[in-house]
Amino acid sequence: MKTRLLSIGLTLIFLSLMSCGQSRQDKTETIINMLNLVETQKTSYQFRIESLKYQATGEDSVRILELEKMLSDEEIVKRISVSFDEILSDKELNDMYNFVQSSAYEKLFKSGELFKAISIQFSDINDEIDNITKNFSEQVERPSNRFKPIPIDKENGFYATVDYNYSMESSDIKWEEKPSLTSKDILEVKKVWGSYDEQSEISILFTKEGAKKFQILTKENIGKPLAIVVANRIVSMPTVNSEIIGGRANISGDFSEEEIDEMIKILKKKN
Repeated sequence: MKTRLLSIGLTLIFLSLMSCGQSRQDKTETIINMLNLVETQKTSYQFRIESLKYQATGEDSVRILELEKMLSDEEIVKRISVSFDEILSDKELNDMYNFVQSSAYEKLFKSGELFKAISIQFSDINDEIDNITKNFSEQVERPSNRFKPIPIDKENGFYATVDYNYSMESSDIKWEEKPSLTSKDILEVKKVWGSYDEQSEISILFTKEGAKKFQILTKENIGKPLAIVVANRIVSMPTVNSEIIGGRANISGDFSEEEIDEMIKILKKKN
């Protein structure tokens, strides 16, 4: 028992000496790294800047590139360190430094053990919210997986109908000459797992301007189909049930994984 207590005591002394041997900046950078603050800042600004790239022109475009260069890891650490110096006393910094190296921090932030336990206690509320969210996602009626792509000589994008009536066959529907949205209106496109079946589908996040266009497109075409054209084919023809805000859309259908991957590559191209 005495040997065990001695071992614990020596360990605590060792950790204390290590802490004392480090400078304030060393401790600050350790905290920044453990809390992943650099990546958090970069991700936040990346999302905001990417949405501006496709809208900015002239001097604004140049300024955006300059801002990106300013967001280096070194610059972010420098600015966060200044904030730490302004807000945290030496004692507070030491307390935080010791905490990020503790088992309590590991359970709270790294392993997610504590948050998982908390989430379980709120599972009933989460399930209700998921059900409501599912209802919102059905604002655009999902096309049947049996829908077969229709060849068409049009550029990639989202198209509204011309002189549409409900008795028309899919192959007889006429579409506007120019798309309402193109690849330039897309901020992010990726493959996701379908929530309705066991097939992959394409998830699209529009830019800020693209989201506005999509909202207008759906608002003006309630009850009508939209054509989603990729590589000179109408790959999906969902029917709009209501106006959609939020700037997101999905492409689903009876596609192979290879076809989905190829469509994603095409939609990522901005020209």
